[in-house]
Amino acid sequence: MTDNKHFSVFPQGYRNHEGVAVMATRPFGAWSIKQVYDYIKSEQSKQATDTLRSMLGSATKSECSDYKKLNFRFVTFRGIFSSRKAKALTSLSPFIVIDIDGLTSTEETHQLALQLSEDQNISTALSFVSPGGLWVKWVVEIPEWLVDCDYKEQYLGLCRHLVLQYGYEPDWGCSDVCRACFLGHDDQCYINPKYCQNEKE
Repeated sequence: MTDNKHFSVFPQGYRNHEGVAVMATRPFGAWSIKQVYDYIKSEQSKQATDTLRSMLGSATKSECSDYKKLNFRFVTFRGIFSSRKAKALTSLSPFIVIDIDGLTSTEETHQLALQLSEDQNISTALSFVSPGGLWVKWVVEIPEWLVDCDYKEQYLGLCRHLVLQYGYEPDWGCSDVCRACFLGHDDQCYINPKYCQNEKE
């Protein structure tokens, strides 16, 4: 069991010697929920997000993917990793992120993110809109007594709750423990107030 509530944060990616855009594999530090919130609201994340969204509709899917890899930081909410692979997990956190796609507008994504933040049965740590604007990232805090249980079962359980409670389909395939979550800009990002209080203590 662990009470650690920090997780790895990775820098923007780079082009390898073949000119291919790749994501970073080594973290540069460990962040808290509040640090992620502050970054999502920052001017740095806004510039990259605005550029990506201006590309949508004209750039190819591959070009947008490369831009994300090269311009966005990302985190592994499930814990601290020495490198971005499951076997490199060194410290477990209580957080799981669920990706919800298939939304049609930023208005719909913001509305869903707000709904999730008000869930009475699940403890939401963060809810925010993806860099591209049409996905929601729902960051859930698992109860202490469940933290060490099978990660995939926890993930799928939260996905089933999402479908039954809200009628939205999550990305069922994102159940790997080292799943990367890109951090775009969202002025309406929700943070559970308790994480702001903890930062001040």
